[in-house]
Amino acid sequence: MTETAEAAIATGPAVVPRDRTRYLTASGVALWGSQIGQVAVPLTAVTVLHVGAGGTSLLKTALTLPFVILGLPVGAWLDRVRRRPVMIGADLVRAAALITVPLAAWFGCLTMAHLMAVVVVQGVATVFFDLGTQSFVKDLAPGALLARTNARLATITQAAVIAGPPLAGWAAGLLSAPTVLLVMAAGYLWSAGWLSTLTTHEHPAGGAPRQRLLHEIGEGLAFVARQPVLRTVVIAGSMVNIGIAGVTTLLPVLALTELGWSEGTLGMFLGTGGVGGLIGAVTAVRLADKLGAGRAVLLVGIAVAPLAIAIPLLGRPVPGPLAAAGWALVMLKVGFDSVLMTTFRQQVTPTGLMARVNGTMRVLFTGAVALGAAAAGVLATAVGIRWALAASAACLACVWIPIARSPLRRMTALGINP
Repeated sequence: MTETAEAAIATGPAVVPRDRTRYLTASGVALWGSQIGQVAVPLTAVTVLHVGAGGTSLLKTALTLPFVILGLPVGAWLDRVRRRPVMIGADLVRAAALITVPLAAWFGCLTMAHLMAVVVVQGVATVFFDLGTQSFVKDLAPGALLARTNARLATITQAAVIAGPPLAGWAAGLLSAPTVLLVMAAGYLWSAGWLSTLTTHEHPAGGAPRQRLLHEIGEGLAFVARQPVLRTVVIAGSMVNIGIAGVTTLLPVLALTELGWSEGTLGMFLGTGGVGGLIGAVTAVRLADKLGAGRAVLLVGIAVAPLAIAIPLLGRPVPGPLAAAGWALVMLKVGFDSVLMTTFRQQVTPTGLMARVNGTMRVLFTGAVALGAAAAGVLATAVGIRWALAASAACLACVWIPIARSPLRRMTALGINP
C-alpha cells in the first residue's frame, strides 16, 4: 500500500506522508548509531586505552544506567511537552560528545575518564530521544497509520540491534574504532537536520486529568507486576538482555586478547548472529500462524536456546565456525521473540496504560542490560572471562523455562488471549 493510500484511510488530523518517511529515516539513523556505539566504544577502550573486561563492563553499565534512573520520569515529562525539539536537541548533544573522542585519540590525550563521561552523556541523551520517538509517532501517524508506522519503526530497530554490532566491528577494523565514532556523530547531525524539516503539528496530551507523576508511574508498574503474561515477557526478556549484555561485553576482550582475532574477524562472528536474528524476525509470523504464537516461542526456544553454551567454549574446544553457527541460531531465537513478544504485550495491555507499560518495560529491560554488563565484569575479574561468559550463556540457554511455566505459551498472534 502506498503512503497516499495509507493516509487516506487514517483518521484524525491530516497526515504528511513525506514527514513520516523523513521521521523513519532520521530515527533509523539515530537507532543504528546507538547500536554501533555499543560496540565501537568498547573497541575504542580496548584498542586505544588497552583496558580489560572490567573497563568494558563499566562502559556498558554507564551507557544503560540513565534509562534505569531517568526512564520513568522522563517518559512522563515528555507527555507534557513537544517532543520533536527534544529529539533534535538529543541528537545534537550526542554528536557533540562523540566528536571529542576521536579528536582526543588522535592527539594522544584520550583517557578512561573522558570516555566514561562521553558514554554517560550519550546515555542521558538517548533516554530523551528514544522516549520522545515513542511519543511523537502518535501525532505523526494517527488512526490506522499508527500500527503500520510502529511496525516499520520496530523493523528498523530490530535490524539495528541485530546488524549494528557486526557492522561496528567490521568498520573498526577498516577505519579504526575512534573514526567509527566520528561517522556516528555525522549520522546524529544528519538525523537532527531531517527532524528539523518535519511540519507535522504536535498535539497536547489527552483531556484526562493529570495525576501526580509518581502515582501515574506506579499504575504502570503495578499493572506489569499483576499481569501474568507481562510478568513472563519481563522475565524472559530480561534473561535475554542479561545474557547478550554479558556476551557482547566480554567477547571483544576474549577474541582480541586471548584468541588473537582482528576487529574484522570479531565483526564477522557477530554478523552471523545478525543473519540469524533477521531470519527469526522474518519467519516469526509465518511459523506462529502454523503452530500458534505461544507454542512457537516455546518450541523455538527449546530447540535452539541451549546452543548458547558454545560461546564460552569458543576456540577451546569449539572451533570458531561452529560457535558462530550456534550464535546465529541463538540470535534467531532473539529475533523471533522480538516480533511475537511485542504482540503479546499489546494484546493484554489496555490502551490507557500502553505508554506507561512500554516505559516500564523499557526501564526494566535496560536495567537488565546494565545488570548483565556489570555482573559480567565482576565475574570476569573474580573467576575469569570464560566462566563469566558461561554465566551469560546460561541466561540465554534457559530463556524458554519461564515461557513453559506461564499462560503465554497458549497465546496466539491473532488476538486470542489465554
